[in-house]
Amino acid sequence: MLYIYRLVDQISFLMANRYSSLFFSHRLKIIGLLLLIWAVISFLIRHSKYAIWDFELLCGLICWGLCFIFFAREKVDDERIHHLKFRALAWAVPLGLFLTHLVNYFYLNQGEPDSGKYTRSISAYSSIAMILTIAVGTFYFLKFKENRI
Repeated sequence: MLYIYRLVDQISFLMANRYSSLFFSHRLKIIGLLLLIWAVISFLIRHSKYAIWDFELLCGLICWGLCFIFFAREKVDDERIHHLKFRALAWAVPLGLFLTHLVNYFYLNQGEPDSGKYTRSISAYSSIAMILTIAVGTFYFLKFKENRI
């Protein structure tokens, strides 16, 4: 019975500090930036050596880098920052999925739907990288806009 009370206390502590327990340390933004640099450099090296346009490697590393950047704490991490990040995600997810659908429908799938031909589509890493790019850009734009006022 004592174990259950301790578990309830831990859960209530996490719920009281839910904002501080969900995000990474603000120092992980450096790792995110290094992953973005690594993505571009490895993409350019593979293209120059082997003439391969490896967008999967690029999008995978960009996805991880932007994840660390977006979900890292800010130096001043308060409810306003969490609200701005939520607003950025609320815009980025539908917009990114809509853009993914548009690219899949109009650009990648040129054949008839029932023709039996192989149809390409954007990978999950590419879609998530697009969504996180929109989210990071929207968050920093909203933060800049609020700091100006």
